[in-house]
Amino acid sequence: MPIEHAVAMELSTELIQLVKKIEAIRHHSPRVHPGIEPSSYPVLFALRHGPARVSALAELVHSDISTVSRQVSNLVGHDLVAKVSDPDDGRAQHVALTEEGASLVQRLQDGRGRWFQQILADWDDEKARDFTRYLREFIGDLTTEIDRARTQGADFPEFPPTTRKDAS
Repeated sequence: MPIEHAVAMELSTELIQLVKKIEAIRHHSPRVHPGIEPSSYPVLFALRHGPARVSALAELVHSDISTVSRQVSNLVGHDLVAKVSDPDDGRAQHVALTEEGASLVQRLQDGRGRWFQQILADWDDEKARDFTRYLREFIGDLTTEIDRARTQGADFPEFPPTTRKDAS
């Protein structure tokens, strides 16, 4: 049974506040590496699971290929990732974390873990696990909706919806 519209509106308002707070944090947080923008961190995190083509990385981080390509070039220049031959197609390249890149990702993960421990100091493990489970489920549902819209060539709903008046 679908949730009530009022509940959906309340949830969407809270999620918008969350996104705004995350954006504010990203703009004011110190850089862990002097030459790397925090916007490149998702690319580094995506590579924890192994080498990938730039096109696959772009899809994983929900960005366009040109942006990810620029980020990869910058990361290569700072020896955080390396371009390696695609084992299935020697003409193509994959991007892989270097040892320094893997170390940076580990430092970022450790720092975030300690920070979340501080934020959630009044929560017990069960509450945190429940929240994680619900968040993971929501992300899965959101990903399904994004994929559906892409495959059907559909637009996402307008926020707020506009009405078109007929000029006749």
